[in-house]
Amino acid sequence: MNNLVSLNYLNDYDVQNCEKALEKALEEINAKSLFSSKMTVLIKPCLNGPYSPNLAETTHPNVVMALIKLLTKMGVKCIVADSWYKKYTTAHLDKIYFETGLLEVANLTMGDLNHDLSTTEIDIPTGLVTKKIKVLNVVKKVDAIINVGKLKIDSQFGVIGVANNLFGLVPGDVKNQVLNRLETLADFNNYIIDMVEAFKGKIVLNIIDAIVALEANKTQRMLSLLGVSENMFSLDASLFNILGIDLKNTIISQANDRGLVSIDKPYELVGEKIEKFVEDDFAKYEFNNESKINKNNLTKTIYFMNNQKRVKIDSKKCKGCSVCSKICPTGAIKMKYDKNGELYAHVDYKKCIFCYKCHTACPYKIVDMITPCGYKNTDRKISKYN
Repeated sequence: MNNLVSLNYLNDYDVQNCEKALEKALEEINAKSLFSSKMTVLIKPCLNGPYSPNLAETTHPNVVMALIKLLTKMGVKCIVADSWYKKYTTAHLDKIYFETGLLEVANLTMGDLNHDLSTTEIDIPTGLVTKKIKVLNVVKKVDAIINVGKLKIDSQFGVIGVANNLFGLVPGDVKNQVLNRLETLADFNNYIIDMVEAFKGKIVLNIIDAIVALEANKTQRMLSLLGVSENMFSLDASLFNILGIDLKNTIISQANDRGLVSIDKPYELVGEKIEKFVEDDFAKYEFNNESKINKNNLTKTIYFMNNQKRVKIDSKKCKGCSVCSKICPTGAIKMKYDKNGELYAHVDYKKCIFCYKCHTACPYKIVDMITPCGYKNTDRKISKYN
């Protein structure tokens, strides 16, 4: 794959300047031929909530506007789509589009905003963490995907660049279910790479908005950088080097293992030199591939009660053998006595990590899997749009 990375210096979000920089970048990395007339492209920005562009939490709308204008001149039809961690509904989408400035972008350009709430599943025979993913159905309707990330530091996943920006294509209600099954950042990185495998051939371009980046303390930092590459891992590697992060502690390590980029020479720079953007004192968290995913921040009580599939042990059927209690890795299952003095297993759902080892190990097969009514209601609403 083309590992050319174009780094462009921009000290503002003027639409014309952004458009010129993007056009120059496409020429530098020989990517103009990727687009043709009557092509439909999905633009996937970072829209992780209803945030004003001034907060630098989301991809700046002017970057998206410049991209749509450039593609429209080539005869390309553009659809903007993303989903955040909470409810995936028309009302929430409209609020995000309005607050992030994307509604205004759609009104001023020929770009469309996605309102298709349906989902689809894609098989991944080569998947390492998962063999199937559920994503926004709009992915099936387009010819190509342009991944437009926002550079910021996150307390959960470290550096948010372009590769993990793809996670936004997983519907909001499904994201936490996915994260509940992952233990470390290496697992999450491999899940992202599995997504890349699922979209093979569709992701044609990756762009990072780092004109204004966000440091670990949510302080805005002017980096004046707009990066473009066909290879998202090459682009991310350049960002890690700018921030002084060891590539062995990032997704580049997993991408290298799976033959998607070379960790020894991950990119070839065109445009500005990397030294122009290096920030030695950029505030960031210390992460590595073995860092645990903090599920307490991801699995809120309300979400759990309404969505998470879980185990159920019927105290009347339980034989009191304690096999499930012994095999539970977190001590979530304790043996108790009922009013008749009979021993039974009790599940503390606050400690449960949904590994379902008890369900598999029970010799009497009385550990059932239950689906809360909230999950059924959510699934019913999604099915309505399908």
